[in-house]
Amino acid sequence: MREKGDWSRATYRDTETKTKKFGSATFVGEERARQGKGLDSLIDPSQRGVIRESNNLLVPDGDEFILKFGVAMPVETDFDTTGSMGGNVDVAFAVLPKVQGLLVQGANAVLRRYHTQIATGVIQDRLDRFPYQRSQFEPDNEVERQMGLLVPERSGGDSTEDYQLGLFAAAHLTSTSITRYGLRGYYFVVGDEIGRDSLDPKLLTKVFGPEVIEKAFGSKPPKSLPSTREVAKKVLENWHGFFLQVGTNRYTKDWWTEIFGSERVIQLPTTQDLAEIQACVIGLTEGVLDLRNAMDFLKDMEVSPAKTQKIVDAISQIPVGLQTTLPSFNRIPAAGARFASREDIWPIGTKKDMAAKTEKTGKPGKTAKPGKKKGDFKF
Repeated sequence: MREKGDWSRATYRDTETKTKKFGSATFVGEERARQGKGLDSLIDPSQRGVIRESNNLLVPDGDEFILKFGVAMPVETDFDTTGSMGGNVDVAFAVLPKVQGLLVQGANAVLRRYHTQIATGVIQDRLDRFPYQRSQFEPDNEVERQMGLLVPERSGGDSTEDYQLGLFAAAHLTSTSITRYGLRGYYFVVGDEIGRDSLDPKLLTKVFGPEVIEKAFGSKPPKSLPSTREVAKKVLENWHGFFLQVGTNRYTKDWWTEIFGSERVIQLPTTQDLAEIQACVIGLTEGVLDLRNAMDFLKDMEVSPAKTQKIVDAISQIPVGLQTTLPSFNRIPAAGARFASREDIWPIGTKKDMAAKTEKTGKPGKTAKPGKKKGDFKF
């Protein structure tokens, strides 16, 4: 098993040099596709068990286990790569050092208390060879390595793209430690169009494999699939979800407002502002920033006053401090906590009544394993 550690700027620079040589951050994945090898299993949504996991890293120490870095915090960003959005993965790669600094490693990083694990997805069109791709959740330089395995086909985007695939994966094909504490991860979609209002079972099978329905719903699936709006509702149970809109199309804003709510649709000044927007959104949601000191936060990052104002205006309506209102926000284990087993979420010495409540109610507690939870939707 690969030893997971911290993200290294030096390692990133090595990859960056190769990227500049070949002209694209995804040159490895694209060359593989040109050779007819298909998707690498790390970013193929039908492989590696289909379910993407973001788990606490517990390392053995005698008969006990130590939480090495803090509670795992998943951050997933799905990018539209059709038409004019075709360069989005290159942008994501270029701003990754800023993402790491603002979210994880900087002195004022907004997710500093967690073990941040990043996943990247690509959303395309159902007629493309690879309509949806999704990396694993990773904390280190594996993030950009797996970015490089993605295959943006850059086909001509029309007025409707298959965003519902990413929403479905986030809602039903993800297992995270953070939800077991009653908290939520962060899910972003970056694009300029609307999605489809319903799920196509044939497309789900094409993308996620023949076992997708059982993986998502268990051995007794619903008689009909949920609508995209219902899937989005499920997303927001386990994620702080946001649509980062590129461009100003009114119909795009209206569709996503129906999906996520107006407070979660954010105008992205430019795609190059992705790191700053995400850091501010997460910082505000986590309660480590407010709208006033968000401006100082951006100033410290040497963002121009004009750009700072645009960013703050764009995020001014989001649910500030929402994460702080959720169960166990101030009680999650810190790095170094000791556990009796890898399956435990509470450290040794946790009060029995809290542990019992966790097991019984799940607030805070365990989320049902994918395919086991019932009653998500009514048909």
